[in-house]
Amino acid sequence: MGWIKNLFVPSSRSTEASLDQLVISGAAGGQFAVDPIDGDIGFQQIGRGSRETPSWTLEKQRAYSVAAYRLNPMARAIIDTYTAFVVGDSGLTIQCGNSDVMKVVTEFWNDPRNNLGGMQELLLRDHMLMGESALEMMVGPLTGVARYSPIATSRIVGVELNKGNPLWPSKLTISNPGMDDHSLTVAGVDDMTGLRSGEVMWWPSWKATLNDRRGQPFLGPILDWLDDYDNVLSNLVDRTALARYLVWDVELTGEDQTGIDAFVKARGGYHIPRSGTIEVHNEKVKWTPQSAPTGAAEDTEAGKAILTSIASGAGLAKHWLADPDSANRATSLSMAEPVLRRVSGVQNVWLSYMTELARYAVDQAVTAGRLPSKVQMTDSSSGPLGDEMVNPSATVSISGPEIAVAEASATAATLLKLAQGVDVMLANGTLSVPAAKILMQKAWEQYAGVPYTADLDTPDADVNDIQQAIDDSRNARLANGTALRRKLLISQPNDEQNPDAQDAQGA
Repeated sequence: MGWIKNLFVPSSRSTEASLDQLVISGAAGGQFAVDPIDGDIGFQQIGRGSRETPSWTLEKQRAYSVAAYRLNPMARAIIDTYTAFVVGDSGLTIQCGNSDVMKVVTEFWNDPRNNLGGMQELLLRDHMLMGESALEMMVGPLTGVARYSPIATSRIVGVELNKGNPLWPSKLTISNPGMDDHSLTVAGVDDMTGLRSGEVMWWPSWKATLNDRRGQPFLGPILDWLDDYDNVLSNLVDRTALARYLVWDVELTGEDQTGIDAFVKARGGYHIPRSGTIEVHNEKVKWTPQSAPTGAAEDTEAGKAILTSIASGAGLAKHWLADPDSANRATSLSMAEPVLRRVSGVQNVWLSYMTELARYAVDQAVTAGRLPSKVQMTDSSSGPLGDEMVNPSATVSISGPEIAVAEASATAATLLKLAQGVDVMLANGTLSVPAAKILMQKAWEQYAGVPYTADLDTPDADVNDIQQAIDDSRNARLANGTALRRKLLISQPNDEQNPDAQDAQGA
């Protein structure tokens, strides 16, 4: 993958960004840009911000990111580590405060053609390698059943803005080979109805500035370093393999070239003695094996230095990727906090995307009349949570697996103290009952990382009971999710017998 360096690194290094780097990264804002087609200087592409990365650079970054994941084990380790933490082996969990809305979200989530529960790993991996995702939404006009179709990011040639605001993307221009380009409306909340509408979900991530319209691949800043690390290890392997071929220095004492030629002819050539054979000679012939140093010590240190830059750019601790011998337990624990926070940041972004996708499906059901325009927040154990009526989509959220696995007993004790504090605030009248319930629900999800239930949130609950509930819920999430999906697949009619599915597929 040595060709990556030709794109991102100039011919000579300097303490500040070179002109080539400014142009390639788009940081020059079009002042020094050169059109690779006709050579125009100082231009700015229509449909992108003043300092956005040029489209050809983004496309090369995406291509190299995919190649790195497929060919470079360190790149795969970085992406798979984030994927494992963000969506985890147990996947994501739907949180909903209304049973009717929960039914709609579950149907959308577990639709065999959507399979959002089983697609999380692939969806997130593609998003990190591409830096953005575009899902064309297909909605049945009669039933409001929603399905999605991924759009290749290479087909997106322009992002239009609403009123010129870079935070309000309005349309995506999609290229069609052999046909005219067409536009899709970006999904968003309608100011009049308060419901989400649109033709495509648009998620650009890892943007450098507010004015950027396109996302950038997660591996973009470390592609060169991944290439350097690969080169160092490859060169070491090549030299090690070459050093295994021994060279023999044969010295003939007191012989001129004629005598040397006669010795070689008598041996039958310059071949090395085969293993297990005998080479007979007198004291005038001296055989000395020659070996070359591999430079393993130097390359090992160089590899460690490069790996430090790779891990730093990826937001991971080096001992998470390799070389665990250099970190003891105390060092590992002290380095875990900033890493976990960065991983949590990526998870929060992804959960917001998945929540928006689920809320979009709910709003389509409201538009089709399958759900009322307002619903009441309820709890499976205690019933309605106040008298306030809210939009159905507001009752939906998506939670992910716990990033930092804490001690169950410590988590239970923290929740118990919080419950006692909430009880005091309720007694003093500084906190209302509905607000207290919402607070405890959020606290439970944050500390325990499992769906909220109101069975054990009383101030006099036993710590061991809460600890056991947390452990049981964590262990059962994956099994329950698999069983639920299997049950829904068995009970759901096929597309030919399901008018909702036919309606969405036809749309």
